[in-house]
Amino acid sequence: MSDEIDDIDDTDARARATWLRARQDRGGSVTALEFADAVSAVAVGARSEPERVIRLHLGLGDLARKYFQAARPGESAIEAAIAEVEDVIMPLRPLVPRDSRCVTGDPRVMRIAEVLQAPSEPWILGTDGVEQGFNRWVSIALGRPATQDTIPMDPEFAASLLVLREWLHHLGFANIQVLRSRA
Repeated sequence: MSDEIDDIDDTDARARATWLRARQDRGGSVTALEFADAVSAVAVGARSEPERVIRLHLGLGDLARKYFQAARPGESAIEAAIAEVEDVIMPLRPLVPRDSRCVTGDPRVMRIAEVLQAPSEPWILGTDGVEQGFNRWVSIALGRPATQDTIPMDPEFAASLLVLREWLHHLGFANIQVLRSRA
């Protein structure tokens, strides 16, 4: 239980820190998303501090273990994972400002940006590019030979890509900016 509490506290703190960094860089309304094994967190707002930090009962490790342990999880597992993620994300619609800029510093999303070859400085992952990446992953999961594509098939990547896709799609973001860690 202590590890889960640490995970929650760390995720909330990372969301807040990402939000503050994005506000300092460009200002404006910001929505910062950070993931962890058991939970995720979102910090939103346009003032000097986030107006709210929302904890989501949506952990990438939990999702990966539940739905994506098989080398090819199959259509029913993919659909069940999508439904679970939508159930968590959809209630956020009224809480996330429509005009906010979506950002993350999460290493799992950085990995997605690398795999999908997002343009650098800054990394921007567009909704269409994430959707195309997800469709590539689904094609392999549903039987296309993996030799035709180099997209990772490991459970954590699958869970990260799925959540990012649903996040962008259902909350109406055109893209997410991936903030690289500062040296």
